[in-house]
Amino acid sequence: MRNPDSFIEKAEPGAFDYGNGLVSFAIYAPYKESVHVIGTFNDWDYQRNALHEREPGYWVTVLQLDKGAYQYQFVIDGHVVICDPYAHEVAEGSAENDEIRAVLRVGEESYRWENDDWLRHKLRDLIIYEIHIGDFTHEGTFEAAADKFGYLAELGISAIEIMPVYETAPGDYWGYEPTFLMAPRRIYGSPENFRRLVDTAHAHDIAVILDMVLAHTGHTHPFNRMYPYEQSPWFGSGLGEENQFGLPTFDYLKDPTNFFVRDVEIHWLTKYHVDGFRYDYLAGIGADEEGRGLSNLMKRARDIQPDAFFIGECIPEDPGLVNGSGLSAVWHTRSRLALQTLAAEREFEPYSWSRFKEAVSVFDPGTQNYETPQFMINYFESHDDMRLMRILHEAGFDDSACWKKAALAATILMTIPGEPMVFQGQEWAEASAAESGQNKINWQIARSQEGKSLIAHYRYLCKLRRSHSCLRSDDFAISLIDEEKRCIVYERRFGESDLAVVVVNFSREAQKISISFPQSGYWHEPGGEPFEVERNTDWDIPGFEAIIFLSGKP
Repeated sequence: MRNPDSFIEKAEPGAFDYGNGLVSFAIYAPYKESVHVIGTFNDWDYQRNALHEREPGYWVTVLQLDKGAYQYQFVIDGHVVICDPYAHEVAEGSAENDEIRAVLRVGEESYRWENDDWLRHKLRDLIIYEIHIGDFTHEGTFEAAADKFGYLAELGISAIEIMPVYETAPGDYWGYEPTFLMAPRRIYGSPENFRRLVDTAHAHDIAVILDMVLAHTGHTHPFNRMYPYEQSPWFGSGLGEENQFGLPTFDYLKDPTNFFVRDVEIHWLTKYHVDGFRYDYLAGIGADEEGRGLSNLMKRARDIQPDAFFIGECIPEDPGLVNGSGLSAVWHTRSRLALQTLAAEREFEPYSWSRFKEAVSVFDPGTQNYETPQFMINYFESHDDMRLMRILHEAGFDDSACWKKAALAATILMTIPGEPMVFQGQEWAEASAAESGQNKINWQIARSQEGKSLIAHYRYLCKLRRSHSCLRSDDFAISLIDEEKRCIVYERRFGESDLAVVVVNFSREAQKISISFPQSGYWHEPGGEPFEVERNTDWDIPGFEAIIFLSGKP
């Protein structure tokens, strides 16, 4: 048998199975007097298995265990019982001690990946679909969600952005108060279920991006139980704004925070083969001129997986914080507000229907102050926002107008610069309320005549975007803004021969628009007959509709 002492020096935080039953337990707990590990392997004896300080504040022990599943906890200074903050799986506590328990599986075979040769898309090729595992299907599980990936692939989706999938505070349905950042959430399924979900996504040519909350934790996180807040090695005032939610805030001026977050990222990128992260609440993480905070977070992430997708959420938008940070892209919240304004003919600050030109200008990346047009993830629905269909109904539009406007917004979303993001059910005009509790999407609408029609429209747009480079390029120009008719015309270009012209009528009435095509010759609507133009052509555009013209013959 190998000498357990030889593994003391290599033991990493958490519990690690070296094979043949040799297991290390380790935790960072500076300025403590003692640390013990208790579990089903020692009858929860507070004294039997002490950890020893390998170096100041870093406690380690190595045990020999038989093959099987075990539950364990750490005991700090003889009385503070916590679950392992590095737990890869957790279970409920006992009646005597309701503290969550970590789960360790000794001698278990590793998951066999079936799609390791899958090639990740380029950022500009992403069509993102945001889902919440609990609400995406009736079952609300990893397994049930994976069963829907064939539908998403047929729709034309190339990436899913999944709301938090790790263990979270009691009552936190969405998952934005994390407690165990390395443990897949029990109500969704097992770690193996989640690996199979990722594997299945890759089999359908779909990337997996995880929503990662690294600005704060839930109050029940083990770190928050180990020290008074002002003495915490991880929490503090940090570099970002004061936490809007009153939650324990990760302080990125502290090394233990940076090391822990690095380990969380390594865990998901390497052990679960995910393709990137969407970082929640960047304003709470912050940054400084010395590169600490967000920039350092991105540097560490790219050291792990250079070509992964790292997307930020910064609301209100702050290009000064995110430009040059190493992020791949950010949620372009202004696109949501502008599209809601133009669709509902109302005011969504800072945009207003009465200032039509200002709202339309959001589509032009040259006005948005980001590094590149690709830096913008455009959307008009997300988990945080009211559904467009609900907005339209509340604005007084009849059903016919609402469905037309939903299709019109989708056309714009798929044809402006940046990467489009669709929220689950948006493709059939889901109109459920924006609630942080259980709010399952209604797949019945997808089977209605109107739902099928809108889904077909999304499928058509996704196919068009994926087959025409001009719709994924950086080249964009607005050639007409007619404030009186509420119409716009914009151009997309890739090289000299791949061009598109998009004509949009936001008004109810049909409008005759003079279109200045960027070049003479043949043009066509997708699936339509070619026609020849001499640059300027008048065209009748129905109300609440958009027409896409492509250069050349089909």
